[in-house]
Amino acid sequence: MWLLVLPILFCAGVIALSLLSNAGILGRRGFITVDQNAAVAPESYSEETEEIVGGGIEISLTEPVTEDYFNDALFLGDSITSGLTIYDMFEGFNAIYKVGVSPMTASSISFTTTATGNDLTLTEAVRYYNPRKLYIMLGTNGINWASTENLLDGYRKLVRILKDENPDCMIIVQSIPPVAKWVAEKDRSFSKENFDEYNAGLRQMCIDMGIYFLDINAAFTTEDGYLSSDYSAPDGIHFGYVGYQKWYDYLMCHTVHGSSAYCIGEDGFLKCNN
Repeated sequence: MWLLVLPILFCAGVIALSLLSNAGILGRRGFITVDQNAAVAPESYSEETEEIVGGGIEISLTEPVTEDYFNDALFLGDSITSGLTIYDMFEGFNAIYKVGVSPMTASSISFTTTATGNDLTLTEAVRYYNPRKLYIMLGTNGINWASTENLLDGYRKLVRILKDENPDCMIIVQSIPPVAKWVAEKDRSFSKENFDEYNAGLRQMCIDMGIYFLDINAAFTTEDGYLSSDYSAPDGIHFGYVGYQKWYDYLMCHTVHGSSAYCIGEDGFLKCNN
């Protein structure tokens, strides 16, 4: 029960601060932002013309949800994502993950699945889970040896495969979190600048491909741009338990729908729940 209480308290505090600012629909360039009590599809909706206008959505603060919101979700990632399973953050949590996977290899390897423990290819896993929401976090593996351009090319290929396999699935790309400063000092490929460049590329990719973007990095970055020791594991790259709890809290109040008087109909347009 305490896992449900903490995100509600967390979201309540952030919502109180957010009310001090103007929360409009027009967000960062190219994006529609999801307002505190809004629910929008990955395209802007025009009531007057009833047309869908392509564009990504950057998910911002929403009302906290309960864990059943994630019943139809699937998480895809590397060893950072596997930690959500190790620390048992969600009840009935579904994920496919592979240690060392990068955006360039994700479309061609097999993943470990939480449901069966067996290895499945990407398309096999998507068919098996048939998710409504697909959360992806990839890039920490690769940023230290591949160019941003090559990483993003691999990511685009991955998204195209996922869209072809399950066109009704809402794809939510998460930025990669920072690493500890001492890690970047030891290996400059893990520098704040490299992470910022890659995450900015992810944001632009979501704009171009009309999918969701969730800035996880912003929840963990300290003033110097790196991961706090409060959240990191001893290796400075992965999260410790407190870090995973923060990720969980952030996910619970940065959702596609949130608590809203609106829902998305089968035709992709906003509809009133009344």
